[in-house]
Amino acid sequence: MTSRNAFLFPGQGSHLPGLFRDLADEHPLIGATLGVVDEVAAELGREQVSPMLLGPASASLRELVEHDPPSLHLAVFAASAVAFRLLTEDCGVRPDVLLGHSLGELVALTAAGALTLDDGARLVGRRDEALRAATAPGGGLVALGCGVRRAEHLLGALGERDVSVAADNGPGQVVLSGPDDGLRRLGESAKALGITATRLRIPYPFHNRVLAGAADDFAERAADLPKRVPSLRVYSSSLGRYVEGATDVELVVRGHLVRCVRFADAVRAIHADGARRFVESGPKGVLVDLVGGIVPGVATVAPFRRRTSRRALLSDLEELPEPRDDGTPAAGPRPAPATSTPPRTTPARRPTPPTSGPRCSPGESSRPGSGSGPRLWPP
Repeated sequence: MTSRNAFLFPGQGSHLPGLFRDLADEHPLIGATLGVVDEVAAELGREQVSPMLLGPASASLRELVEHDPPSLHLAVFAASAVAFRLLTEDCGVRPDVLLGHSLGELVALTAAGALTLDDGARLVGRRDEALRAATAPGGGLVALGCGVRRAEHLLGALGERDVSVAADNGPGQVVLSGPDDGLRRLGESAKALGITATRLRIPYPFHNRVLAGAADDFAERAADLPKRVPSLRVYSSSLGRYVEGATDVELVVRGHLVRCVRFADAVRAIHADGARRFVESGPKGVLVDLVGGIVPGVATVAPFRRRTSRRALLSDLEELPEPRDDGTPAAGPRPAPATSTPPRTTPARRPTPPTSGPRCSPGESSRPGSGSGPRLWPP
């Protein structure tokens, strides 16, 4: 099966306060989706995420990292979930394959139907419970401006056994994970070699074996959450292959905190399968920016790179070119449809969105009952 439209789900640092405040009145599904996550947040004893994504003066990424990482992670999950529903249900962009980066992989599985929206949010919450209960060691992530092989050679020369590659993001960026002291020494050595080293605003040394205890606890806490065969194709950047069934979903969860994110390899794999248009389903545009350095020449769009309006969202999607028969993107913007597709009131199943262009209409959703907080998403 050819995968032309690839949806990308970003990870921990993809928070943009008040992201949907200019869209919420026109799109009932925003409030419906955030309402479900808010209920789970209350169940977990957390603050609601809606004010973070709708309010005019919500906490910044830095403030959340320092004072409330669990709320940050739920907000990241909710933002990407809302973005996916807007893109697919209101704007009619059909995903052929989903690819998540780190925390984004849990969102991708939820979007694909492997978990309900409720349980996807619970999964994120239990992840934080496991991290807290395991008293995860102090540490974090550092992004180096080089490729993965050079980074591995540097680690070998330094003998930093607790520092490891957390994410291979492409030819120009690799992220390393480990305790604070090791990351400090790594940064000093990288600077001496002329390699940029940037400490990321991440509260834990994710994708590192030092979190093995938390990973085991997370798997146990998540065991009772029902996992299903995804209804959409998902390529796992941690497994290095497509997710084939519920067992693979369990494997992703079990290894989520310790497995390396092979994002560059995943992008190359889905590109080889025909992906030519990459859409960021979440705040900012970090992943599509990385894609351009991995597989140059593909079409990319990050419609939620900033707080946006319906008009700007539609305009961004119209700029995404249609692929030619050979799978490569055609020159120029994709044409806008002549009319919007009216909503279906009593469909037996979720309709397949058209590929001819976006159909974003204020207040319209192709999903029945979008204003009532549906539990199973997608059906």
